[in-house]
Amino acid sequence: MRVLDYGRSFVTFVSQGDLDSPRLHNNARLQVESTTTLTDTRSGVSTRYLFFASCKSEDTFAESNLFYRNNYDFNGIFSDEEYVIFRTYSAHTARFREDGLWADTFNDVTQALVEVEGHKLGSGEEIVRASMAGKPLVGRVEIVSEGGALSAEIEFPIKTMNANDTHCRWQVDTGPIAFPDFSADVDLQVKRLSPAFVAYNAPDFADFVVQRALASPATGAAVTHYAAPFSLRAKTSVIAVG
Repeated sequence: MRVLDYGRSFVTFVSQGDLDSPRLHNNARLQVESTTTLTDTRSGVSTRYLFFASCKSEDTFAESNLFYRNNYDFNGIFSDEEYVIFRTYSAHTARFREDGLWADTFNDVTQALVEVEGHKLGSGEEIVRASMAGKPLVGRVEIVSEGGALSAEIEFPIKTMNANDTHCRWQVDTGPIAFPDFSADVDLQVKRLSPAFVAYNAPDFADFVVQRALASPATGAAVTHYAAPFSLRAKTSVIAVG
């Protein structure tokens, strides 16, 4: 089977700006962190969304003081037409989420994706052996909406793999991924997607924790954090590369 080589796969956006500004000509190359392919099972139409790696807010091409003092985490998702940008400050703000059609916000968005061959590992022993041998591992999680109208295949490099070589037990814990809220009433599919982490240790379920606004237990102030974990029926895979 074919999977992305995440270390060599990128999405690049070209910023809008004043003609005299160097930012207009900035090609921001972002490493792909994970992919989520949403499929409308009624029409058969599938769209792949590329979640790109996080960076910190910066004054691009400035002479000094490159990081903004009121700094935030910057990451997001692109498809062929849609986008979402997440700006995560220490406190939750209205700027956390910005989404729409990228042609309205960016001059251009291009994808440079590299695929490699992988093979699905079957037994716990195979998975543990591959992990202990240091092989690159890719995970896939497939979920379906209630009623089956929508499905999602989430693929990602496995950054954290727990492996017990005595009892051949294993557990994936990885993110961020783009988790789809199948119940949301949206005009653009990208609006379903939020940053999340996934964990699984069996072929038939996965647990998720999604980034959201919530009240700090210490102060009651609104913060942005991963919270309220839940479990879903899912088809999961561990894929060895090379």
